[in-house]
Amino acid sequence: MATTLKARVARWVSCVVAVGACVVGVGVPASVGDPLPTPSVPVAASPETPVLPGHVVKIRVMVHPTIIKTPDGTYQLSIHMKLRFHGGWMRSLDITKEECQYLADTFWSGSAPDYFVKVESVSIFCDLDAYYLGEARHAFYSLDEAGHVQVRAPMTYLTQIVDSFEDASITELQVDFTSINNAHCNAEPWLAHLDDLLVVGHWSYCQWRPDKGDTVPTTDEPLLEGDAEQAFFDFERGTVGPFIDMPAPINPFTITPTPPQAEEPASGAATEAAASESSSASSRGLVIAVGAGAALLLLASAVGITWARRRTSSNVAHRPESADGRQA
Repeated sequence: MATTLKARVARWVSCVVAVGACVVGVGVPASVGDPLPTPSVPVAASPETPVLPGHVVKIRVMVHPTIIKTPDGTYQLSIHMKLRFHGGWMRSLDITKEECQYLADTFWSGSAPDYFVKVESVSIFCDLDAYYLGEARHAFYSLDEAGHVQVRAPMTYLTQIVDSFEDASITELQVDFTSINNAHCNAEPWLAHLDDLLVVGHWSYCQWRPDKGDTVPTTDEPLLEGDAEQAFFDFERGTVGPFIDMPAPINPFTITPTPPQAEEPASGAATEAAASESSSASSRGLVIAVGAGAALLLLASAVGITWARRRTSSNVAHRPESADGRQA
């Protein structure tokens, strides 16, 4: 009972701190690790699979609204999607800094307006933190004119990432949203905290954990729904609009390889080939002509010889005989 009470008090305190940070425009500090260069050049080809062979990789995914200090120094409301890759599982190989950089370059490349990403190698973890600002947040939530909110995570792409490893799985998926009421979770999560009262408005989240018997969703269908509260509009925590495609990162699994093009022969080589072919054709024509002429000559000679023999035979047959019976 005491443990449960402590857990609740800790959660209430964390909620108050988080909401207070949102109200005054201060983000909760991120974990400290070794920052790595963020990929901005789009990946050019699909990764060779399996990715990181020899690793048993566990992935934790979290999607939630927060206020973040942007690269230009301003504080803005954002949707934060965190991916934590844990490689040192069951005596498997840890994920090194170089391997963490490879994961970022492969799965989280590209740039877009209202979007930035941070990459950190934290002990045995590799953290990818993507922040979506402004209208880019609609990749994760939709809000219709009636005030109904739907929240989702890019599970189709995340499932493709998982499947590209030799041995990987999502061990935890959590989707949070604030300033909504009458909330409910879809896809049968293990844990559903709904309509928890905050200082301003309510907070709800849904959590899936396979070790608790859950099946982690694999499609982009909405996972959390509810009705927007007045605080949602008072604190400008979003806008009316449908879901949109994620502006970034680039999905490397959708890249179609460019087929190699046959090399065209150089103009000089083509000219020489044409000249050679023409010369061969002329030679063949000359040989045919000579052969035909020779055949005609032979035919004419044969005809002449035959005609001469016939004439000679005719003359012999018509000679007068002498008195002794001989031909003259």
